[in-house]
Amino acid sequence: MSSARRGVILRDLLLAHDSAGLTAHHVPSSAQSVREIVLITHVDQVLEVGPDSIVLLGEELALGGWVVSVALRYAWERRAAALVVSEQSFSESVIELARRFGVALFTTAVGIDRTALALARQLGALEAGILFRLDALHSRVVRATTIDEVLGEISQELNDAHVQVLVEGIELVSRGERPNDAVTVRSVLADGRRGPELVATVSPSQQAFAEQALARARMTVRALLLAHELTDLIDAAPLLSFAALAGVREGSAVDDGHPDQAALQRWPPGTPVAAVVLRVVDDVDHRADRIAPVVTSRWREAFPRVPLARMSAGWFAIVPLAHPSAEVDGALQQLADAGLGPLGTALGVAQDPEGTEQVSNLLRRAGLAARLAEAGGPVIDFRRFGLPLVRRLLPAQDAMDLAQTAYPLLMRDPHAADIIATVVAYLDCAGSATAAAERLGVHRNTLQLRLRRAAALGVHLDHPGELLSTHLLLAALDLGSVPTSPSPPIDR
Repeated sequence: MSSARRGVILRDLLLAHDSAGLTAHHVPSSAQSVREIVLITHVDQVLEVGPDSIVLLGEELALGGWVVSVALRYAWERRAAALVVSEQSFSESVIELARRFGVALFTTAVGIDRTALALARQLGALEAGILFRLDALHSRVVRATTIDEVLGEISQELNDAHVQVLVEGIELVSRGERPNDAVTVRSVLADGRRGPELVATVSPSQQAFAEQALARARMTVRALLLAHELTDLIDAAPLLSFAALAGVREGSAVDDGHPDQAALQRWPPGTPVAAVVLRVVDDVDHRADRIAPVVTSRWREAFPRVPLARMSAGWFAIVPLAHPSAEVDGALQQLADAGLGPLGTALGVAQDPEGTEQVSNLLRRAGLAARLAEAGGPVIDFRRFGLPLVRRLLPAQDAMDLAQTAYPLLMRDPHAADIIATVVAYLDCAGSATAAAERLGVHRNTLQLRLRRAAALGVHLDHPGELLSTHLLLAALDLGSVPTSPSPPIDR
């Protein structure tokens, strides 16, 4: 006799079953799922035993400890949860074998047939209860209007366990807390192994139910993700229309042959704006498509009223500069640090404080800045592309090797980092000691002392022919790898 079931926890079944007739000789401490009750009355029926089943041996088969030992081995090989035989005495070696195989071992005093019927009936009743809970959960989930609400319902049903939506391993949204000694249950929301996932971290006793709960919520979460994408698409329609007319595409500039269309402008002429381009650095296997939910979600958190439009291997947006540009720069850098850097996305920006420039030119500069930016690195503003360009042309390790050879005294000085920063700031400011001191936040006399120290260490700023190479070389150095001291004596 075999009765297929969806699965309950073995301990729950034992608690629900009138187990007065069952004697437990070994019950594993780990939570085990039971999906099937199998009564074996003939040896050939062993092949009917499947995973997560309780196997009951007929009285005519279970005649002695050696038969029970063989049955335990078969149960272990076929991943059964428990073995039940008629009441008899066992040697300690049989019970030890059950422990080694991790198979629960019981004897019954009320007869195998009667026990099998009782267990199958109780398994069906428990499954009905689980189905009722799942149906009730599904009814609440389908009424949810946000992914956060869906996860809240699942987490509550799983005793406030941690539930999250992951995209490329990055958390999009989550609810609940991680229990101790937890197991992870996953449900892929889209076709393919690398799509968004619905993940629950639950106690082992809840694993079977969590798998079914996630399966019930899977389509709702996927539909909400698609609804978000549709909303983003509608919000970005003016920008997308502009992109179609202006020819925005990855790796190239905006075509100047297409003038700006007044009907496509989101803000009136004269509004200070900044163009932002988000570029997926390594867009293999359409990576931008896979990470789109996380990118758009993070963007909505940073700029809730600014639409983000898709382009090849990235996104772009026009942000109004209602606040000082420093605040916009800070928000963009926080956006890059908070979630876009790990996704392999780089950000470039170009600002138009007067609001008089063509958007096509602004997007071109932002796109070029994004091409200089690195994933996880700082946001590149086109107005300050010089240093990123230098570091792209001269990698930090090459710059370090050249500096150690060209300026050995400087690189051995314990205050080299401060001296190099001073020289670079001085050259950036076209030889203005006052402007350089303001940039560094030091007194003008301190800056002059450092410049004299640089000359003593071989960095000559009075040779016009060497200024360009010196500037490029020192600007490309990673100052974190250069000697430094918190209180250099030259400042005294």
